[in-house]
Amino acid sequence: MEYKQERFIQNNFCEFCDKEVEADFMEYEKIASLSVVRFLMLLYGFVFVMFTLSDYYFYGDGQVLFVSMGLRGTALFISVVAFCVVGKYKRFEHALMLVTLTQLAVFVVYLLTLINLHSNQPAVQFMSVMLLIFAVFLIPNKWKNSLVAGTIILVGYVIFSFFFSPPEESPPLTLRAVYLVICLLACAIFLYGRENSRRKQYAAEKLLEFVSMTDRLTGIYNRARFEYLLSLWIKNKRHDPFSLLLFDIDNFKKVNDQHGHTEGDKVLVGTTRVVSENIRDDDDIFARWGGEEFVVLFGVTEIERAVELAERLRKAVEVNPCGEAGCITISIGACQYREGETITDFVKRVDDKMYEAKRAGKNQVVADYNR
Repeated sequence: MEYKQERFIQNNFCEFCDKEVEADFMEYEKIASLSVVRFLMLLYGFVFVMFTLSDYYFYGDGQVLFVSMGLRGTALFISVVAFCVVGKYKRFEHALMLVTLTQLAVFVVYLLTLINLHSNQPAVQFMSVMLLIFAVFLIPNKWKNSLVAGTIILVGYVIFSFFFSPPEESPPLTLRAVYLVICLLACAIFLYGRENSRRKQYAAEKLLEFVSMTDRLTGIYNRARFEYLLSLWIKNKRHDPFSLLLFDIDNFKKVNDQHGHTEGDKVLVGTTRVVSENIRDDDDIFARWGGEEFVVLFGVTEIERAVELAERLRKAVEVNPCGEAGCITISIGACQYREGETITDFVKRVDDKMYEAKRAGKNQVVADYNR
């Protein structure tokens, strides 16, 4: 993926506007946060069940305690299911949605528990709901999901208290609601700042990574990055045929001498643009090898097809002028990878063919058809 500064702009919900970057960030978060999310979801259920001890202290044996234990056990069961399932989602944002639904389900169980206990302790209820809101923002999640879940818990508790609690309870419902709103806003602001910071850090890391593997002038991969990608092809796709092109801009020194290095840079950039427009986005890898030399890896391509593609590139470059230097030509060497061949030997073989094209008069493709 190509990373540029403008692709990392965030919207009002603390998400990257670019959907591809957002999906990439979610995958990054899955690797970094999944184990923490699973642990906290399990802890969420166990802490809720621990309050069975306080139920026993206040109500002793009896049907009320039995129902309370059943409800709290249900909350634990929901958390355990979430713990087991959340890691199976391919897309982390779907897993986080399950986390949000689990939090809301536990809150519903909490309200049912209050109805069963006939609790007349509004201060205890208020503190419990505040802890639930804190827990929602503690578990790593999308800011939007946490805000929605926290708001639903707050509104749900206020509605519950309005219908199921006596009006003379102290502290009054209005005061409790105000404190919960303050708590919710404080948590939302804190989480927004944390998420914003994490995304800025992620953007900085990706931009630095992109700069380290990109040629500054042309914007395509540099040699180090290409050698790494080539090594992956050799390691992971050794049974799939693939071919390599190495081409050199003909008479480039003459361009620099006659028109200056600025025009020479325009030739490099222009050639890069033409080649980029004429290769396959999914299967091919294009990089600057050094100076006026460039390399193209044709994935899943035998040498005969690679030569056809190389001819297409050569003709496209030949008819597209590049600044004051006008139209330029390129000499191309092409080879198909041989099983067991090292990167050094493979590249040398392609390099030899490119120099054969130079010696044969330039502006042509020379290929090694021996596999």
